[in-house]
Amino acid sequence: MPHRRLRKIGTDSVGIVLERSDFLERDEVLDENGDVPDGTTAFTERLGERTYLVRIPENGHVPELHECAPIRRVAGQILLENDATAGAVPRAD
Repeated sequence: MPHRRLRKIGTDSVGIVLERSDFLERDEVLDENGDVPDGTTAFTERLGERTYLVRIPENGHVPELHECAPIRRVAGQILLENDATAGAVPRAD
């Protein structure tokens, strides 16, 4: 996972500079010229110490946490780990 540089913006804001925009292009966040369209917003949420989530709305919809594949993957891993430590054996039926 590449490191991204944090930069101070103004007096009370910090931004993250993405050196590569191919993920934004793939997710169709950028316009046909490769620019960020005017009015594009990103919602940030602090999940815990040094852990933040950034979500970009699509058609006015901000994805809920349970709609984000990485969040679902982590939740599934935790569930499996908890079952394993509790001695539960998953059933295959």
